[in-house]
Amino acid sequence: MKQNLAEKIKELNKSYEYDCLLMFSGGKDSSYLLYYLSEVLGLRVATVTITHNFIAKETLENIESFTKKYSAKHISVENQSLNQSGKHFLESWINRPDEASLITLCTGCRLAMIKPIIKVAKEENINSVIWGIVPYEATDYRVKLVNYPKGMDGKIYFFLGYLRLIIRNPSLVGNWKAFKCQIEEFYYNSNHKKIFKQNGLNLIRPFYDYLEYDEKMIVETLKKLNWKKDSLSGNSYWRADCKMNGIRQFFHNWISGYNENEKYYGKMLNDKLITKDYYVKNIQNSYNKEDVLKVLKSLNLSEGAIVKYEKYLTKKQ
Repeated sequence: MKQNLAEKIKELNKSYEYDCLLMFSGGKDSSYLLYYLSEVLGLRVATVTITHNFIAKETLENIESFTKKYSAKHISVENQSLNQSGKHFLESWINRPDEASLITLCTGCRLAMIKPIIKVAKEENINSVIWGIVPYEATDYRVKLVNYPKGMDGKIYFFLGYLRLIIRNPSLVGNWKAFKCQIEEFYYNSNHKKIFKQNGLNLIRPFYDYLEYDEKMIVETLKKLNWKKDSLSGNSYWRADCKMNGIRQFFHNWISGYNENEKYYGKMLNDKLITKDYYVKNIQNSYNKEDVLKVLKSLNLSEGAIVKYEKYLTKKQ
């Protein structure tokens, strides 16, 4: 299958300098793909990282070391929309803590995986974009938490649920730029395949169409390559690249007694790709509220928001 991936990329390639552009976060899956595409397949890989205020220290080190070793050209793009939206929703979420509204904390992330990526690909004349998403990511699960009435599927129920969140916590829409980012993100995320195609770009998802996903092999390979996991991500290697994800997973577990890791690793367990012991190890809650509060304070949130987080974290669950 690896030969098919290399052949497909070269077949689609129109750039004389690079074979493809990899969306590189410095996390587990994109780090492995950069190594695999460059070292195993021998491709000329350009990388693009969307930088923001929530990238973990260890991830910054991964980005620097891996791109230096394996990237033919590395491009960083600062996403101010993500910075602004992330801060706004962290400050507004705590006004009415709610499991469903946790989805707002990642506003700007999904947009950043499309809009600036397309811009960079066109500027570099690269028409094949590699996305490291895997089939086990529980993105549909986040949306269903918003839907109202609970348990219903469909866009109309998502909009009803979102309206309910705003009524319960009007501060969520208190920042026009952040609200505009949400609207734009919803459009881009819902139509991303069409948008890439309209811009003459081929979106390739290796772990969907070419490579069998092997979690343990990927983790062991990365350990040998001195890849570092974000300490705030606990036992899980999934999404171990972003402070915001660590914060979101902590509060999800704080409110509900479980978090998204259970969905992610649960799918792998159902497909018999991991053992029960590996599943249990990776879903165990090892988040520390003191560490989470320390991260929140480092993000320059308002004093009022920090006080609310401190009070919220003293409550018994």
